[in-house]
Amino acid sequence: MKQAYLITEGVSDQEILKTVITPHLLSRVDFVAGAGRYSAQSLARSILATEQVPVALVLDADTVVATAVREQFDLLKTSLHQASPGGQFEIFLAEPEIEVLLIQDWDFIKHLAGRDEFSPLEVEFAQLHPKKFLLSLLEHEPYPVVLRNLLKQISPKTVEIIQKHPLVNGLNTFLLSTITQSAYRPIGQMAGVHLHTM
Repeated sequence: MKQAYLITEGVSDQEILKTVITPHLLSRVDFVAGAGRYSAQSLARSILATEQVPVALVLDADTVVATAVREQFDLLKTSLHQASPGGQFEIFLAEPEIEVLLIQDWDFIKHLAGRDEFSPLEVEFAQLHPKKFLLSLLEHEPYPVVLRNLLKQISPKTVEIIQKHPLVNGLNTFLLSTITQSAYRPIGQMAGVHLHTM
């Protein structure tokens, strides 16, 4: 039986997270891909309303502006809490998008691109538009192919660096804590609400 749900906007987001979350959690987490942001949010609400299983909702913030991110978080918190006031969930917003995780190790990016350095402007662009940046490195391929090839080349060292990112660290912590709690929680007992933003 799965002990937690991890809901994302799409399959590509899932593949990234499956590569970087703690390996022993994979068999205990049910990954659910939405068909976009609102689909993922709807899935999270439905699961919280019908199942007594913790939910981690991971979405792109599509911005790095702190006030805008906070506003999104508050709206999502209200929406999920209304679906299940006693449910256990946590919200993770990738700023600006989930692909930002893949540019945490610049040695890996340099190796991937076959380059020794990137200019400050290129680094800034990557931080604001990580998906577009990665596509620009391998623009002759469609994104699913680019992502698949990129993930195949990620080394344990790069994964370790990515796991230090607040989103991944927080996600691993939440999933581990909920799975540990579920092992000792009596059937039918609901956990408290946990909320988090990145």
